[in-house]
Amino acid sequence: MKRFHTLYILCIGMLCLTLLMACQDNLYYALYQDMPKHQWDSNDSLCFSIPPTEQDLDVAVTLGVRTTTSFQYKDIVVRAELLDGDSVISTTPMTLTLYNNKDESSSQGVFVTENYSKPQSLHMRANHNYTLRVAHLMRLNPLEEVQSVGIIVER
Repeated sequence: MKRFHTLYILCIGMLCLTLLMACQDNLYYALYQDMPKHQWDSNDSLCFSIPPTEQDLDVAVTLGVRTTTSFQYKDIVVRAELLDGDSVISTTPMTLTLYNNKDESSSQGVFVTENYSKPQSLHMRANHNYTLRVAHLMRLNPLEEVQSVGIIVER
């Protein structure tokens, strides 16, 4: 019976590892920038340089924000500007809905919640340098209890 239990745990572990690796195959780029004082000022535009591709690629770009559970709003409105080199290609307002107790983890005794925007489609042309510039549009400034802001680019 003990041997069956060990085999069962091994099979479940292999299945979880396979699923984890399959999910990461779609990941093209991800980066979070920490907010030094756990504040996000509206004048602090965050820039994310997406590495160029060798061929044309259709991707989905998701914005992520990590806040403490003390953050007082239920959403964050941001402006995302997509640049190709120095030229602004598009400007998109985005709303990140904050979910209570979603992906909550503890960091140095502070509970942090991860929140995501809806994915935005982007067609990346080969050998182009794309940058996503993000700034918040909230009335309260600076936004307190913001740990980090990032982007996730998936194929």
